[in-house]
Amino acid sequence: MAQRRGRGRPRQTEQDTSQALSRAALLRFAAQGYEATSLREIAADANVDVALISYRFGGKAGLWKSIVSDAASDLRDALAHALSNAEAETDAERLRYSMKAFLAYLLARPEVPRLLLRDITVDTDRSRWLLDELTTPLHRHFFELAQSAAGSVANPPSHMQFRIANFIYSAASTVARRERLARLVESLADDAAFEEALVTTLIDGVLPDD
Repeated sequence: MAQRRGRGRPRQTEQDTSQALSRAALLRFAAQGYEATSLREIAADANVDVALISYRFGGKAGLWKSIVSDAASDLRDALAHALSNAEAETDAERLRYSMKAFLAYLLARPEVPRLLLRDITVDTDRSRWLLDELTTPLHRHFFELAQSAAGSVANPPSHMQFRIANFIYSAASTVARRERLARLVESLADDAAFEEALVTTLIDGVLPDD
């Protein structure tokens, strides 16, 4: 005989509450910054007891690090999927597929680059964590692809490491500040036009056609 469910809303699982806390914290940190965000605000947004943050994440810093780790994991999956779809392509196309996947991730989750850019220039434990957990592996991923791609063209561009670093930072910065940029460039309010502008100015500049 099937067990009957009691009245009221289904009870949240530990995964549900952790995801709710992570999402609430991401939005708060992105909108108003780490220092200006209180644990009580995050807990209220997630509709959970504030004590759960310390219990699940060890405090606000642990929650922030968890968000960055989740973003890094999601990005790795997106980039791996992009490369799996480009196995038969040239090295240059594999680089392009991967870069477009990175842009697609940022465009789908603009709160992530907003969060990250608030901490990347601050010399704190958070900026070092961000560098080790996300930025450095991401740069390594694209640089290795770019090196392979550059070896297949007659006149490979110079300053490849800088080009890759500039692509990563410029993409995150542009997506995070899209609303401001749209006040200057009207076409950026259109999603398709914005994505096309990102591809043209950021991706095509890394490995120009001969």
